Amino acid sequence: MDFPLDEYRECRLCPRQCRVNRLDGQRGFCGETADCRLSTITAHFGEEPCLTGRYGSGTVFFSGCSCGCFFCQNHQISQEHLG
Repeated sequence: MDFPLDEYRECRLCPRQCRVNRLDGQRGFCGETADCRLSTITAHFGEEPCLTGRYGSGTVFFSGCSCGCFFCQNHQISQEHLG
């Protein structure tokens, strides 16, 4: 399945709807361009067993976030763009 690049021309992928043109390298509140950066992919066992099962639930962390939460537990990934 191909991702529609029109979504990047006037970015509205998050609730902030900043409408920057990520295809031209503009950065919105999240700080990302059209090239997303992946920080971590791993199995996660920190939830209830009915959710994680035997092999864990999948977690995918992308660098950049539009929330800007003051007490973010993933600040290095979401705000410092490590990935």
